[in-house]
Amino acid sequence: MKIDKLNILIIFMSIMKLSKFTLFIFILFFPLLGTSYDISNLPELIDKINPAVVRIETTGEPNNEIPLTGDPFFDDFFKRQFGDNFKSQPSVGLGSGFVYHKSGLIVTNYHVIDRASEIEVVFIDDKRYKAEIVGFDKRTDLALLSINADKILSEITLGKSKNIKIGQWVVAIGNPLGLGTTVTTGIVSAKGRYVDGLGTYVDFIQTDAALNKGNSGGPLLNLDGQLIGVNTAIAARGQGIGFAIPSDTVYEIIEQIRINGKVARGWLGVQVQSITDDIAESLKLESTNGALVAAVVVDSPAEVAGISQGDVILSINNKSIISMEDLPREVGRLKPGSIAKLGILRNSKEIIIEVRLGEIPDKKVLSKNNKKTNLSRGKFGFDVKELEESGNNFKVIISKIYPNSQASPKLMVGDQILEINRVKIRSLEDLNKELIKINKKQSCLFLIKRKSNSGDISLYRSIKSN
Repeated sequence: MKIDKLNILIIFMSIMKLSKFTLFIFILFFPLLGTSYDISNLPELIDKINPAVVRIETTGEPNNEIPLTGDPFFDDFFKRQFGDNFKSQPSVGLGSGFVYHKSGLIVTNYHVIDRASEIEVVFIDDKRYKAEIVGFDKRTDLALLSINADKILSEITLGKSKNIKIGQWVVAIGNPLGLGTTVTTGIVSAKGRYVDGLGTYVDFIQTDAALNKGNSGGPLLNLDGQLIGVNTAIAARGQGIGFAIPSDTVYEIIEQIRINGKVARGWLGVQVQSITDDIAESLKLESTNGALVAAVVVDSPAEVAGISQGDVILSINNKSIISMEDLPREVGRLKPGSIAKLGILRNSKEIIIEVRLGEIPDKKVLSKNNKKTNLSRGKFGFDVKELEESGNNFKVIISKIYPNSQASPKLMVGDQILEINRVKIRSLEDLNKELIKINKKQSCLFLIKRKSNSGDISLYRSIKSN
């Protein structure tokens, strides 16, 4: 059936006996409502695509270190009584994937095959093949597998995700909940989504096509049967909200894995944060565009090039940085060794700094100036203490934060104050000198160091004085 919205609209308006002028206005603006899509060939399209969609079955080694009952005494008792019958069983996983190349290359999500000791690829005709990992990329959650197929396989054609439009029809195929090949349809709900917890290297496609556990790694297709995304995640607290990695990103990453066995990304070596309205006010910025440099990694390309803590990165290679997430994404698209031209705002002046990018190091590297921030009771509602470090150096640490104070929503006990209004704080004396200068209801910019699960991080916080 051909979905022709314009004809339906004209018939509807004729029935309702609306004026010719009203009909003219609707026709004039109707193109804004979308375009027509032919879904009459959907069954034939699915029949054509299904042979290229696979189920991924994984087996992982059991983790015998995990407590069985939560009590060491009872764990030991049950193990003695029941022996091997009480041991942890191998973990089993299910996911989806698709044929990337007819020679036997399969694409899926990295999290589908993570920690797997055995991987099997199962086709719609239930034919099974043992799979080997060619390579993977944790940052985009993509993996490339290889199977020794005994025939030329059907493969999925890659489309251009940059050409998709919000509102266009899409088809998701996969293996949800282990039920077998399942087809769902929906639309592209949004583009360029940043999903917290899924990394900053992907502009996700959001869709309302039904996705469930087991759909991960399966294809998201347009009505021409072309791949426009790889289904990756669902919103745990919502319905009809799924996310897919755009096909343009898939091609870029998978081709690097296919050729080199890994993905090489440019690395700048800075820790950045978003610019909030209050931080923009404190820095006297005209907008919240850009990425604020909270810390610079020691001996990184950024440090070598002269990038400083407190710089605002506005552009890279003449491409504007609108939000903080844009920077690692754009840097990651460049190759190690390439030159990146950064537009930087420093002390209200725009400058250009050229940086020769490095390669992301395997090990965690400590940041320079990793220290933490906060102020005092009268001005901001917290107490501090001075701690002596080696070499007669001191640091100022927040020891208490008072409820309902200006500081309570932004600072934490244990934060180290590094700067106030761009002035370094190395002692309690330094702190007091700066506090004297602060007027009532003045927005002040703090640079603090805070401990996190991944190590020390530096953060800017804008706080109004009492």
